[in-house]
Amino acid sequence: MSGNINFSEELIKPQNQYFDDLSFNGLVCKQQNFSGKFFSGCIFEKCDFTGSNFTDAKFLDCKFHQCNLSLVKLDGSKLQEVKFSDCKIVGVNFSKCSSFLLKIDFSKCLISCANFSKSELHNSSFRECEITESDFVNTSLAGSDFSKSNLQGTIFDKTNLSKTNFTEAKNYRINPLSNKLTKAKFSLPEALNLLDYLEIIIE
Repeated sequence: MSGNINFSEELIKPQNQYFDDLSFNGLVCKQQNFSGKFFSGCIFEKCDFTGSNFTDAKFLDCKFHQCNLSLVKLDGSKLQEVKFSDCKIVGVNFSKCSSFLLKIDFSKCLISCANFSKSELHNSSFRECEITESDFVNTSLAGSDFSKSNLQGTIFDKTNLSKTNFTEAKNYRINPLSNKLTKAKFSLPEALNLLDYLEIIIE
């Protein structure tokens, strides 16, 4: 299917599995089943997918803008070149996505209680986001960008943060002894938080 869809019926129909170059605007599709569907070059604008099931779905070169994706299920899903801007993403387990195709970028999103653990997310962008109470454990984030983001309560542990950009980010707690920080970028005064784990005294 291709064109412009402004209603949810066509998207929900089980027989419709492939969607190419479509624009979905203002859809309210809470707790719906979209498992196994394939979206390529699609744009989702101001859509509400709260609690929906995207198990084994595939997204290629898609964009989500001002969408609510809270509590969506992504088990086995493939996200390649997918961009999220101004979206609400609460309680989503990205670690369940297929690691073979996982390339995602976030801009000005509200991300809370999300799990990115054990994911390959190098060169990803999380710019100007509110990323709170989320997990990046055993995650590869080399070359990624967290600039100007709030990371209150977010956990980084055994994570590859080489060449990652944290300039103007705030409220992060990163142990330099348990994470790889080679050539990572930080800015003052927040960078002083890195010293908390070194058991040193600064006077």
